[in-house]
Parts: sequence; structure tokens; C-alpha cells
Amino acid sequence: MLPSIPSTQQTAYICALLKALATLSSAILATPRLRLLESNVCRSHYQTFNSTAINLSTNNVPESLCKIEPVQADLASLLGWDSFFQNLPILIVGVAYSILSERIDRKLLLFINLSSYTFAQLYFYSICFFYNTFNLRLIWATSVFDLIGGGKIVFDTITLAIIAEAVPASSLSTTLYYLTAILTALRMLGVSGGSYLLGTGIWLAIALGFAIWICTLPTALLLPGGKYHRIAQVEEVEEEEEEEDEDEEASCHPEDTAILMRTQKASSMPVSPASMPDSCSSAFHSIVTPQKIFRILPESLLSLRPYAFPLCIFLTHELAMGIRDIAEQWMSTRYRTPLRHIGYILAGQTLFSAVILGLLPTVGSTLSKATGIVDRDKDLFVVKASIGLSASGAVLIALAPSIPFLLCGLAVFASAVGFHDAMIAVVSRGLSDANPGSSGSCNGTIPIARLYMSISIIEVVGNMANGPLWAGVYGLALKTGTQIGMAIPFLITGMSFGGVGALVWSLK
Repeated sequence: MLPSIPSTQQTAYICALLKALATLSSAILATPRLRLLESNVCRSHYQTFNSTAINLSTNNVPESLCKIEPVQADLASLLGWDSFFQNLPILIVGVAYSILSERIDRKLLLFINLSSYTFAQLYFYSICFFYNTFNLRLIWATSVFDLIGGGKIVFDTITLAIIAEAVPASSLSTTLYYLTAILTALRMLGVSGGSYLLGTGIWLAIALGFAIWICTLPTALLLPGGKYHRIAQVEEVEEEEEEEDEDEEASCHPEDTAILMRTQKASSMPVSPASMPDSCSSAFHSIVTPQKIFRILPESLLSLRPYAFPLCIFLTHELAMGIRDIAEQWMSTRYRTPLRHIGYILAGQTLFSAVILGLLPTVGSTLSKATGIVDRDKDLFVVKASIGLSASGAVLIALAPSIPFLLCGLAVFASAVGFHDAMIAVVSRGLSDANPGSSGSCNGTIPIARLYMSISIIEVVGNMANGPLWAGVYGLALKTGTQIGMAIPFLITGMSFGGVGALVWSLK
């Protein structure tokens, strides 16, 4: 008979499956989606300036004719502002969702999120399919659906928070490395598969990617209902709590409240304020009392004050990573290579990233044994190394005269994949010290979902700026008409990572 899997572990597996389906779907759609938009922009350009270039049987323009400066500049502008509008609703509803995720059924939130994204994609591809009826800029209105579901940020944050709550803090970074490695491998398969299917036409690849996304809806229904608590992490201290004196057990540490919740759930009894210590009961009422509900947002923001500097690092890093918005388009234009072939190159880079991520836990363990640095210091070392590799890789890509040299630069850049997970681990390890002056109250720590949502919102702010900003940088590079001018975007990226490095080295 197979051993039973703990319910928290099952929940983590379901969330991992949801992230896998979403990653595979978006990877398959990435290159065909870009080619679809490029084709529509290119067709519109030649309808105005040279209609003879349009193939009458397919009503498309050969891709080789779409690499001219006017088409690429218009495409970059379209994508840049699309990125801006896609991220705008997330700022409006992101904080609200972070609060809701702590108080109501996350299964319901996820299902609403996935459903709204499904309708958003239907709307987007309908605009592109009926290009003779609708203005292509109407794709910017796709973000309206995110006002309902919260967009990708809500999906990523809630699933990450649930996984983090089911995994012990001591193994969180390792778990994230392995999960990200698997997702990176799926991204490689998806990008290469989408690029391959692009050879048979755009819409077949889009249909496959959308079908995989639809599978997330029934998968989300497998999640257990209710709110989630940090069960896995309190298990580590449960034995110590049993040995403490009764007076110590009655003190209002966040772990005590979580253990009470866990005990109540195990006995099929509802958690009530009366079952908590008096100070915790008072805090419980202060949160749920209708008269106090409007105080939740400012209190949530104030609780993040100790994390202002790490959040600034996340923001600066996201601004530097804005080069991703134009990278595929930039490579295709600079090296006069079809997007399908660039998709294969990026798939190879993704595979290399997956290998690096898979090796990070082993490298971290070896590093700990060799140098004696452990825990937060080890994760901080990975952060610093990732920033150095990002800066070096960006400069190498900028200076690459041909595709073989480009591959070398991409390999160095791909080696920097450990930053995000390691930085999250660094911040997560300091949760218990967020408000050191209030260790005697229930406000001694902030909920992990709120912190992760805040990191995601900070990154959304960066993405909003990245869209128009990098579109402008790319347009400027195109106007130079020279190889040196085309290197400008990645040279700026390299310098930006230098700024991130300066911030990281100041992190205590």
C-alpha cells in the first residue's frame, strides 16, 4: 500500500502543477504571439507604403521584409505600451488581493484569477485574428480583465505563498531552486515546441498553448478549500513548544497562534478568538471588526517598512531585466534571423538555465563546507554572484558581432538565474525580525503572502516603466542604423546591473 501524502504536501504539489501548466502554456505562446503581432504590424505598414509586398494567398508579408526600422519601431512601441497597460490593473487590485489572500478561500481566488485570464486571452487573439475589423491597439484593453482576477502576479504570488507555507524555512531556497529548475526546463520545451510549430503556421501553436492553459481550471479545483497557515514551519518548533513552561506557552508569538490554529483544525473545531491568548484575541478582533477594516491597508504598508531596502533592490533589478521585453525582437533584427530560429536559441539558453538551477543546491552545499558560510550568508553570496554574471553577460551580448559570440554572452547571462529565489530566501529568513520592537505582540511578524505580494507589486512597477522605456531605447538604437548603435540596449543593461550590485553589496 502506498504511503499517504500529507495534505499540505498535496497542496504544494497541486500548486507546482498549476505553475508548470501556466509556464508551459506561456512558453509555447511566446514566439508565435510575437510573430503574430509582428505580422499584423508589418501588414499594416505595407498596406500603406507598398501593397505589392503582401502575399495575396496568405495576406501576409514575408518575415524577412518585416525587419525594417519602421516596422520594428512600431512593434516595440505596441509591445511596450501593452506591457504598461497589462501591469496597470495589477497595481490597482494587487494590494486588495494580498489582503484577501490572507482572509478568504485562496482556491476561489485562484479560480477567479485563472478564469479571468482565460477570457483575456480569448479577447486578445480575437483582436489579432480579425485584424481587418479591429485596431490592433485594442489589445491594450486586455488588461481590463485583470481588474477582476488580478493577473499573473496574483497567480504567481498565491501559489508561491502556499508552497512556502508548506515547506520548512530551512529548505525553502532549495525547494525554490528545484521548482524553478523544473519550470525552466518546461519553458525550454515550450519555447522550442512553439518555435517548431511556427513553421507550420501561427495559429496551431497558439491553439496548443491555449489548450494547455485551459487545463489549469480543473487543476485549481483540486486544491482544498479554506485559508492556509504556516504548518510545515511550525512543525520544526512544535517539540520545543511542548517542553516550555505554561507561562511561555501562553505568550503571543506568531508560532503559538499558528499551532493553535493547527490543533483546532486537527480536532475539527473552528478557530475562535477565545481559544487564543488574550492579546492575540484582541488583535484578532481589531482585524476583522468592520469599523477597522479601512485600517488594514496602511497597517500593511507600515509593516513593510523594515523591508524598504530589499524591496528597492527588487525594483532596481526588475528595471535592469526590462531588456527581456525587447531581447527576442532585438536579436532577430540585429542578426537578420527569423523569430523561429531565435526561439530555438532562447530555448537552448533556457535549458542551460535549468541546468544551472539544478546545480545550485549542490554548489551551495559545497560552498558552505568549503567556506563555512551558511543560511542567509550563503543565499546572499548567490545573489551577488548572480548580479556579477548578469552584468558581464549583458556586456558580452552587446559586443557580440555574430551569433556564435551571442551564444557565449547568453550562456553567461543565463548563469545568473539564482538571483530571485536567493533574494526571496534572504528576505524570508528575516521575517521574524521585521518588527523587533514588537516581539511581545501578534504584530511581531508580517504574513509571508503580504511580503511576497509586495515584492511582486514592486516588480510590476518596474515592468510598467520597462515597457515604454525599453521600447524607446530600442527605437533609438534602430535609428542609429549601425552595429554600435544596436549595442546600446544591452550596454545600458550592463550598467544597470552595476547599480544593482552596488545596492546588494550595501545590504546587511
